[in-house]
Amino acid sequence: MRLLLLVMLVLVGCPRAGAPPLTVDSRVRRMVPPQAILRVADGQTLSLEVLVADLRSVPITYAGERHDQEADHRMQNLLFRELSDYDARTALGMEMFQRPFQPDLDLWSAGQLDEEALRRRTEWDARWGFDFAFYRPMLELARARILPVIALNAPRELMRAVGRGGLESLDAETREALPELDLDDAAHRAMVAAALGGHGAMSPEQLEHIYEAQVLWDETMAESVAQTMAAVDAPGHLLVLAGAFHVRAGLGIPERAARRGAGPYRIVLVADDLAAAEALATETPRPADYVWVP
Repeated sequence: MRLLLLVMLVLVGCPRAGAPPLTVDSRVRRMVPPQAILRVADGQTLSLEVLVADLRSVPITYAGERHDQEADHRMQNLLFRELSDYDARTALGMEMFQRPFQPDLDLWSAGQLDEEALRRRTEWDARWGFDFAFYRPMLELARARILPVIALNAPRELMRAVGRGGLESLDAETREALPELDLDDAAHRAMVAAALGGHGAMSPEQLEHIYEAQVLWDETMAESVAQTMAAVDAPGHLLVLAGAFHVRAGLGIPERAARRGAGPYRIVLVADDLAAAEALATETPRPADYVWVP
């Protein structure tokens, strides 16, 4: 969970010979479809086609991920293919890139950067660090179809500063540039507190700083989503890739983006099997609209 990684930060294949080369599109199409998709509202299992039809009816889909799980990224890859098949104005919003690097993503979508240059210029390995291969099919599909890739995240240096010293540690100019922060969402605060339950050695002041950093994290991405959807050249659909904790129950990014006018939306999460999906669906508040079973 990226929240716990933030705490730590603050406190301390080749194709077979003779086979035709895979295209960007065919590589995604060869991915295994889900065993089941559970609609949380009524517990019904649905086909991929029914899920995608509903996602197409709204402007934003939040595809929550466990960053190191291949199954979660397979879900995202398949959804991006399906949504961009339907709407050539689909865009990809990514927690994995920080906002100062948006010009580099624009060059990527325009076909003017190769992968090595993109990773180097966006400082992928230092700032994100998870396996680029998980995201490669989506990024390559975006480039092949000239679709926008949106950097959603706040700079790592800013998150670190708030996590260590709180919002009050920032200078006036930096504070003035921050997005509007809602620090009074009781449900969100409770969710973060539960995730931090194993960090009882921290002082109340340290815990508050961590919470402020988490809110800044979510509000920055929410602001990025809202600005993208309010732009003159807004995409027809935005698929947002972010950690599951950032989208769960809408408390992180989705409702904060909706407060800024970006909605309606759907949330898709992944569970390892149908029993886990059914258990997830019983939680309150409702964690997602759909649970994907790989």
